[in-house]
Amino acid sequence: MFYEPSKNNHGLSRNPFKSCTVPRVIGWISTKNPDGTDNLAPYSQFTNLTFDPPLVIFSANQNVVDDRKNTVKNIERTGEFVYNMVSYDLKDAMNRSSIFEIPEGTKDKFEYSQVTKAPSVLVQAARVAESPVQYECKYVQTIRIPGKDTLATVDCIIGEVIGIHIADEFILPDGKVDICRIKPVARLGYFDFTVVNNSFEMAPPKVSPEKQILVDKGLEGKV
Repeated sequence: MFYEPSKNNHGLSRNPFKSCTVPRVIGWISTKNPDGTDNLAPYSQFTNLTFDPPLVIFSANQNVVDDRKNTVKNIERTGEFVYNMVSYDLKDAMNRSSIFEIPEGTKDKFEYSQVTKAPSVLVQAARVAESPVQYECKYVQTIRIPGKDTLATVDCIIGEVIGIHIADEFILPDGKVDICRIKPVARLGYFDFTVVNNSFEMAPPKVSPEKQILVDKGLEGKV
């Protein structure tokens, strides 16, 4: 089949776009609210941009009342945030944290999601203690892209990773991170998710020795 997104003429009962750009890393982002409480919310369009310095980016559409997300406003105000990796064991907590408004009497999203706060080293935003990997990030800039309606307008947040936490239990003797044991959760389309529970290795095509060093460094993210 072929269709043009601007015409939405795919003829299917559901839009297939988000199910064809998969899997997508879930950016579980923690920030500080203006009143000093802690915010936590998942964003399904998150990735790294480069490695020297390490930069990440995630995008946030407007909320259901056509306002910018609290996460975005918190980051721009404080200049920092934390990315928390979502392992399979944390999938339900991540899903709870996506709620638009927490019930009255609940302290914050951490309490509502039933996860533990851990202090960061270089930023004020709290980390999810149960998360196997966390990035402490310094805000770099926002790229705001208008959509066809107000909800589709998107804020793309770029951050520099200035501190990385990795749970020691997931570091293998050869120095690699045991991603398959962590089982990170990733977003598919619709209400579907998946987990990373297997991997395979492929060596890059060989080039001249002096260029091969640069190829290997780039693929491994060495600096």
